[in-house]
Amino acid sequence: MSRLLVLQAGLLLAVVATVVGCGEAADGFSGQRGKVSGKVTLAGEPLPAGCQVLFMATKGGFTASGPVGPDGAFALAYRVAQGLPVGDYVVQIAPPAAGARATPVDPVAMAENFELSAKPKAASGLPFPDRYASTATSGLAFTVQPGANTFELSLKK
Repeated sequence: MSRLLVLQAGLLLAVVATVVGCGEAADGFSGQRGKVSGKVTLAGEPLPAGCQVLFMATKGGFTASGPVGPDGAFALAYRVAQGLPVGDYVVQIAPPAAGARATPVDPVAMAENFELSAKPKAASGLPFPDRYASTATSGLAFTVQPGANTFELSLKK
């Protein structure tokens, strides 16, 4: 009898562990995820270090961002370590912020620094054409797939 009780308790623990492991993450998404990295160039040259790449989901409101390194490389940071929910994203670029850090600290805070409007503000001195400063005009889009994703952005003058 006690052996049966131990087996039942073990089975119950296994079921509970499975159910808890399949729950939604902190962002409310329970599907597959992907991580995104790549390189950003303008006319074949890396963008200045400290520029930011921002991904915004076309559905669900998910955003991730990451700083551009000296060689143009970037890796997106997202608030859930497993990566972004799979799906379609629009992309924009921001210039380096004053006192910008070389590595992301809080992707949500970084995303809040972006100008999110239908039309980019006319800005002089951007290290890239103004159109890339808005998701509405950048023409940049990417579909995040499960696992590792590479996105090479070749901006044009």
